Amino acid sequence: MQPIDKFAYIPLFAAAALITVTIIFLFVASVRKTAKPSFVFFLAGLCVLAGALLTAMRPNLILFSLSLAAAALLVLPYAAIKAFSNGEEGEDESDGKPGAINGGKRYNVVYEEIDRSLLDVQKDLLGRAAESISAPGALDSILEYYSKQMIELTHADGSMILLLDDFDDVISVKHLEGSFVPPYLLPENIPHKQNRVDMSMKYAQFPLKGNIFGEILSGSKAELITEPLKDERIVQNEKEDFLRCGTYIFVPLIAQSQTIGEIALSRDFGNEPFNDKDFDVAKKLADIMALGARLITIHNDMVERSNDEKEGEISTRIQKSLLPAKMPILPGVSSGAFFSNAESICGDFYDLVVARKDRIAFVMGDVTGKNLTSLVIMIQIRAMLRLTTNTQQTPGTILSWTNRGLFGEADKDHFASVSLIFYDSVTKKFTYSSGGTNPIYIYRQKDQSFTKISDDSMPVGMEKETVYADKTLECESGDIIVTCSDGLIEALNLDGKQYSASRLEKIIKESHSLAGKEIAKHVQDDVKNFCGSAVQHDDQTLLCIKVQ
Repeated sequence: MQPIDKFAYIPLFAAAALITVTIIFLFVASVRKTAKPSFVFFLAGLCVLAGALLTAMRPNLILFSLSLAAAALLVLPYAAIKAFSNGEEGEDESDGKPGAINGGKRYNVVYEEIDRSLLDVQKDLLGRAAESISAPGALDSILEYYSKQMIELTHADGSMILLLDDFDDVISVKHLEGSFVPPYLLPENIPHKQNRVDMSMKYAQFPLKGNIFGEILSGSKAELITEPLKDERIVQNEKEDFLRCGTYIFVPLIAQSQTIGEIALSRDFGNEPFNDKDFDVAKKLADIMALGARLITIHNDMVERSNDEKEGEISTRIQKSLLPAKMPILPGVSSGAFFSNAESICGDFYDLVVARKDRIAFVMGDVTGKNLTSLVIMIQIRAMLRLTTNTQQTPGTILSWTNRGLFGEADKDHFASVSLIFYDSVTKKFTYSSGGTNPIYIYRQKDQSFTKISDDSMPVGMEKETVYADKTLECESGDIIVTCSDGLIEALNLDGKQYSASRLEKIIKESHSLAGKEIAKHVQDDVKNFCGSAVQHDDQTLLCIKVQ
């Protein structure tokens, strides 16, 4: 052997080392199941490795040539089969997965591509949500997008997205895509025609018990159903082909530990059933979808809250413009008032109308509700009372008229408690009438007593035929008439205790020597000190009239 030939062993040994490392890597990949290398690659590598070692021990080129030929013969049949075989069949056979039944579709799914698609969908989530979040029907747009993604990535024939209605305890269909076979008993009045069944499903609602949708959502656990006829929860309707149940995937939509709905996927009868990989993809995509739907609902809540706040600001400005700017100087009496609203739209109001010396009208009102309807009713009552107090009619008659005028204008959830007090400065007599629960009290200077003089009765606007009675009261100098909304008496402190009529009595007695305006301010300060930082859920209003 020539000296130069000795250098030929260097690439020979290097080739042997590389082949050894390749065989080791193939073995590790097979054990970890990150790939499925064919056994022919192991045999071919061993042939080349053996040829290299034998050639090094017995220098003879023919040995190495024979090992290369043997390796090529091993790989050649495998390469030929892969080159000319059907890709779908090869994949199906090598994976050992069940094929379609009754001649239906087969699905050759590359799951690495699906994983990449899931990432793309997740990236697309925020962009689509941002673009459509402020548009009309934003939630519908997001649901349609995810429904199509579900069908594409799981090769489903149909999908149904349902969302939970917390108030009615039902789960409602919000989007239907493709050919979805109903797994529940169709109503008797629905003809078994494809278009009628699809239309019925688009607007269907289901209780949380007694059907597959409600039970899946209540259990908050995804399920893959490959044998629907063996599952008691799946209802097989008539034998029409489009109603024959195939396989299903049901996945609850859970965002931030809150179940907000459910997605259901179906494959038609006769097609290859869903498998575990499809199930896994559906669950991953459902997690993404739940986040998108949650973003939309949070945004809608924020917009609604913002709109309510804007409405409240406008309504508060309107209401303040309707209240007396200040209590005027009146003959024979001094008066004071205050109101504190618990929310931006206040249902309480008070008013003062000076018709003439023998008729000064004081009004205390409390309308139910905290919305624009309450404000409208308050304006209606104020307008009717202002028009009628200039007549010769008594407070009871005027309240009865107001009740008949208001009835039918307000719905059953909106009515008012109203106290109407007339004062005659000549005779120092009070005539009053009340509807609802606003109390009227009198403090007698003579014996320092504090008594409720009003009776609870039917609120104004609740029953058309209600008639309100008149009562007359003679007063002396130093006597005080007090009326207030029930929100003041029922105001709560941090310990959950009510302010109460007895505490109001105590403050009135302590401040009886003051003018009406100062008495009202004294009560207001005491209510604030009593409640502290406790959140109030009703308005607080007081009207005080002191006889001079």
